[in-house]
Amino acid sequence: MRIRPNALKVLIVPFAMAAASLLVMGTGSVAKAAEPMKIQVVMQNMGFKVSGHAVTGELASIVIRNEDTTTHGFTSPLLNDAGVSIEGEGVQLKGKGVNSIHVGPGKSATVTFTKHSKSEPETMRYMFWCDMHPQMKGEVFVVETVGEIGGG
Repeated sequence: MRIRPNALKVLIVPFAMAAASLLVMGTGSVAKAAEPMKIQVVMQNMGFKVSGHAVTGELASIVIRNEDTTTHGFTSPLLNDAGVSIEGEGVQLKGKGVNSIHVGPGKSATVTFTKHSKSEPETMRYMFWCDMHPQMKGEVFVVETVGEIGGG
């Protein structure tokens, strides 16, 4: 019996697809997009409360939540960095000398960024403030470490 080339192709494709399916099922995992590390900035009682952490060079996000009764702004030089995206219920005001996110009571916004790692460990200090209430100020430190703790 002689097998025609077209018949051989018809048999190879299903076997190849079945083998690929078994490999994926055998690993028990499906590739997922990396979740950003989170830093929480809560606006409350005319002040900021900051919690959370991020690792230098990794995808990170700052979740800004307004738990106050009035609208507040979040202004920082961080907003001027390349690669920053803003999502959520905040309103971005951007113009000559202004780059701020206004967040209404009970609303939130998320700023996602990647801080690129340099060859030497460094500490970056990002100041932020409310452009509507000058007494509201805060800061986030991004500290890069090397060795067992930092993994670098």
